[in-house]
Amino acid sequence: EEGQQVLEGHWMEEYEAASHTMSTGGERVLAFASLALPASQFPKESTFNCSRRDSLPFELAGFTLLGLISLSDPPRPNVPFAVQKCLAAGIKVVMITGDHPSTAVAIARQCHILDEDKTNDELERESKLEETEAIAQARCLVITGARLAHVLEQDDGEATLRSWLMKPRVVFARTTPAQKLHLVMACQALGHIVAVTGDGVNDAPAIKRADIGVAMGVSGSDAAKDAADMVLLTDDFSSIVIGVEEGRKIFDNIKKTIVYILTSNVPELLPFLIFVAIQIPLPVSAVLILCIDIGTDILPSIAFSYELAELDIMTRAPRSKSEHLVSRRLLVFAYAQQGVIQTLGGFLSYFVVMNDFGFAMKSLPFLARATGVAPAPSDTFSPTSSNLGNSNLQCPIDPILAREVDWEGLRDATMDLRLFFVKCGPDGRPTPSIEWGECRLEQMSSVTGTRVCYSTEALKYAQSAFFYAIVMCQWSNLLACRTRRLSIAHQGLRNHFLFIGLASETLLALTIAYIPTLNRILGSRNCVFHHFGVQALPFSMLLLIHDEIRKFLIREFPKKDDDRPNWFERNSLW
Repeated sequence: EEGQQVLEGHWMEEYEAASHTMSTGGERVLAFASLALPASQFPKESTFNCSRRDSLPFELAGFTLLGLISLSDPPRPNVPFAVQKCLAAGIKVVMITGDHPSTAVAIARQCHILDEDKTNDELERESKLEETEAIAQARCLVITGARLAHVLEQDDGEATLRSWLMKPRVVFARTTPAQKLHLVMACQALGHIVAVTGDGVNDAPAIKRADIGVAMGVSGSDAAKDAADMVLLTDDFSSIVIGVEEGRKIFDNIKKTIVYILTSNVPELLPFLIFVAIQIPLPVSAVLILCIDIGTDILPSIAFSYELAELDIMTRAPRSKSEHLVSRRLLVFAYAQQGVIQTLGGFLSYFVVMNDFGFAMKSLPFLARATGVAPAPSDTFSPTSSNLGNSNLQCPIDPILAREVDWEGLRDATMDLRLFFVKCGPDGRPTPSIEWGECRLEQMSSVTGTRVCYSTEALKYAQSAFFYAIVMCQWSNLLACRTRRLSIAHQGLRNHFLFIGLASETLLALTIAYIPTLNRILGSRNCVFHHFGVQALPFSMLLLIHDEIRKFLIREFPKKDDDRPNWFERNSLW
């Protein structure tokens, strides 16, 4: 008919140019054609079953091309930024679509899935390279379903596919549902954790196979939703990125809580081990340990659940699949580093208090199990007396009268231990069995009302000082555990619950120290200011400084290989 032309020559060139222009703009191109049927055979009221091609009563040939129409379906404005955040976080984004390759490339570049580097198809056209050579040289791959099917038919097809997936940026176009499923399995074979998003029935097998299947809540089919592990109610890809960030934050905060709690286990455990090994009077009582574990540490550890994400959380590489909440590096950091520093602060406080109340450090070993003869209640120490003032003492000492001191209870709390720890010398005269120090602090016990020096009350004050030293070191530990890589100066102090935790910890320690009823129940004592954990202050600061240096070296120490973390990150990042 007049006006119709055969689709060849320059008409075909114009058609292909128009189609290419629209598809490279990221538009979906539809071709419309008509077919004139004989009116004598097919009246106007004729109906056709179009579900199958071979069911039509006429041949699908001789169509007349009417024109091309393009549909613009651009990505949402926040998708490019979300993809960039994924790439910065070490998450590889692979696009698998049924669209034309040109359309797929245009949309992928809009979303930053592909960068401005030339794809393998562009290298083939512009540099006249062979297909295999272009694929080998390109950083950005665009693979069609037909090319994928051809490669998978070969003996080394799986190895070729894995090499494609290891490229920095990959797009698969014109793929079938079976190919999508195969691509998911290939990514998993490379050791990746794979998340698949989709909305159609054809996406359901790949969504089901993925480690994390994500379906669209608004546009998604029922089959896709049933197969998915997660449904995006807003169909927004950026929600996945928010979920990744939130998951990393939760994982971080749980780790921080674990480190904070485990650190105080060392100064709680080592005193018992040393007590067993060299039998010094127990540096911290079991009751005061409970006051730490179910008292002062509770609210500060809960405060970590309100901690904001660290500023670099979405620039870290994904953690290894084998990494657990409690790792070897975490235990080494909590026990062998921070915990040891706390323990040193606690022991210094203990030894200073014992020394101030007349118990020299060198006299403490084996004192907990040393025996002696209890004096009469009215006896007083007299260094010039023949029996040093102990009226019950006679040389040689009767083994029946000898016993150990009650360090933990109040039975011997008012006893002057200089009368108790006495031995018979070679000449048969009583002499002190240990070397006593000078009483440097005259203080009356808040429980017994008697002099603290040279009595078992000195141990109660020393145990209390050890307890306060742990609390003071936990202040710095709380600040140190707020970040894993960044300095606390970078993170800031925006977690107000942190201050509530610190205030509650301090208030509870003061309550345990200065309420007389609690002194009697818990075995704590009202230490003077310079015994209230002051000796632990340098160790508290050292704990914070040590952690800041560790974080600085993790961030700034040179790397031998850009793809591998430096030595400090590999060995000290918990």
